[in-house]
Amino acid sequence: MKSKNIMSTTDKRPLKVFLCHASTDKPKVRELYRYLKKRGIQPWFDEEDLVGGQDWQVEIPKALATSDAIIICLTKNSVDKEGYIQKEIKFALDKALEMPEGRIFLIPVKFEECEVPFTLSRYQWVDLTVESGYAKMIKALKFRASQLERSTVEINKKDIEEKEEQKEIKSGKLEEKRKLTEKPIQEGNDKTQRADAWFAVIGLIVIVSIVYFSSLRNRQPNETNQPQISDTLTFTETVKPSATSTPKSTSTPSITLTPTSLPTEITDAEGVSMVLVPAGEFTMGSERYTNEKPLHLVYLSAFYMDVYEVTNAAYKVCVDANVCTPPQSTNSLARFTYYGNKEFDDYPVIRVDWDQAKTYCEWRQASLPTEAQWEKSSRGIDGRTFPWGEVISCSYTNYLGCNKVDNDTLPVGSFEAGKSPYGIYNLAGNVWEWVSDWYLEDYYQTSPYIDPLGPESGVEKILRGGGYSTLGAYMRSYYRGAISPTEFRNDIGFRCAKGITP
Repeated sequence: MKSKNIMSTTDKRPLKVFLCHASTDKPKVRELYRYLKKRGIQPWFDEEDLVGGQDWQVEIPKALATSDAIIICLTKNSVDKEGYIQKEIKFALDKALEMPEGRIFLIPVKFEECEVPFTLSRYQWVDLTVESGYAKMIKALKFRASQLERSTVEINKKDIEEKEEQKEIKSGKLEEKRKLTEKPIQEGNDKTQRADAWFAVIGLIVIVSIVYFSSLRNRQPNETNQPQISDTLTFTETVKPSATSTPKSTSTPSITLTPTSLPTEITDAEGVSMVLVPAGEFTMGSERYTNEKPLHLVYLSAFYMDVYEVTNAAYKVCVDANVCTPPQSTNSLARFTYYGNKEFDDYPVIRVDWDQAKTYCEWRQASLPTEAQWEKSSRGIDGRTFPWGEVISCSYTNYLGCNKVDNDTLPVGSFEAGKSPYGIYNLAGNVWEWVSDWYLEDYYQTSPYIDPLGPESGVEKILRGGGYSTLGAYMRSYYRGAISPTEFRNDIGFRCAKGITP
């Protein structure tokens, strides 16, 4: 009997569904993969879709970014799993927040009796341990396909009858439904489950892009209790200060006021444009992740911030003056020659470590911005999530999936609509930016109210703003990344700030 499409197949494509799971649950997920494939759906399953020799840290996030829906496979094993799995849930939830209201995207699916994680409790789950479970899952996917202009789900009427669904479950070559509900799978060796970071519950798990398109390094900055920096993806959220999340100030020392008659814009001795960020309070941090807590008030003295990320051409002037050292490599991700190629003079300099960035700023009688200066420059004084407001899209910045030609940097000054409240470009996306502070997870709990400078020492330096190869979640103005100051990557650049002497 031929399948009947739920909509015309003209100019349509199959619904793309990412199967997020713990590695020890592969037998169950394999069965689900075959079930969906037979129904005209295009599931993505690492065991079937990863080709030998591919970098799974790159391919999995790419598959995730292009999926129409994510099925989160829930078992006792995946729910109870600690480590990366608990961090990854943030990734899928962030992406779900990008969806318009009423859109189906995350579908938690229970393979056995288990608790649905609190973070997924707002989403109606599907129970495959009951006879109607598969029919309900297909109904959800069918509804999702109807929301998309170019996606289809082929469904045979027989396939959505409960008896046929139950038969499909029991006829599987791997496990019967009874075994799914009666025999929880044992935890595997933790070391062999590193892939869980990508395959495990994306909403309970969620792929958090520890992914790197970097041709030199595939290492992420470490962040406790939140997704790690990715070299390949990006997603969103909108968290504002609220009545229940009141910014706190723990001290009230005296404030030295700076002159009020300061020019709004200046051009420094090296011809670089800078813009004034006035003195005053702003809301810093959030209540979302451990290292962003607590939401608190900070008072900053006035300072100037570069309008643009430091370009290849600007950095080369310092190199030619025998003050700076050249970038660690002259190529970018997709361009064989980048630094030193006039075609890319107005693009952000990359592949410089923290010391190189610091040296350049000091050569300009400036400095790397503090973490607080960077955040105020980005979010302003109204507590916005992104420099431009609350919704992220390719109209505002260059992040994963936006620059489809070569997935690389774009010229500084791109995205007029993406400027910060002070008229500063590309504070979100394009390249991550070094700031001066050492990283300490709980620094905000004890940081001073006036002009915080960060911890006195540490192991990693802060990165801010997200890059062209990361998800929208990392574009948030209060997201804190951290990485060794000796690292250099094809998606890390910087800009400078200059304090004002009274």
